[in-house]
Amino acid sequence: MAFDFSDFYIKYQGVPKYNSAELVEDDIIRVIIQKYELILFTIKGEVLGDPDFGANLDELLYETSVSEEYVRNIIVDQLNDYVPEIMGISFDIKVIFVQDPENYQDMMFINLTVADYDIITQIGRMT
Repeated sequence: MAFDFSDFYIKYQGVPKYNSAELVEDDIIRVIIQKYELILFTIKGEVLGDPDFGANLDELLYETSVSEEYVRNIIVDQLNDYVPEIMGISFDIKVIFVQDPENYQDMMFINLTVADYDIITQIGRMT
C-alpha cells in the first residue's frame, strides 16, 4: 500500500537542520518523526473531533502505578493508529523514568529509533 506522505513542514528555529524556506516535508522518516512528536506532546481531548489522539505523557509522568512498558505500549498504539507511514518500517521505543529527589522532580525519557534517526524526548523539567 503506497502512502502520500507529504506533510506540512513544522520545524522551528532552534531545531537541527531547520530551513525557513521549506513548506512541505516529503521525507517519510521525517514525516513519521513530526507525527510522533505531535502524539507525544498532545493531551487526549485537545484535538477537536478526535478525543483519543495524544499520549497524555505529562499526566502519566506523575502517576504512581505506571510502568515504563505501559507508557511504551500507549505510544506504540498511538503510532499504529495515527501514523500509517510507519507500517513496514522497523522502529524501537524505549521509556525510562528518572527521579531526582534533591530537586523534587520526576522525568521521563523516550527514545525512538527509526531508520538512521535516534530521537530522545524528555518529559518533565530539568534544572
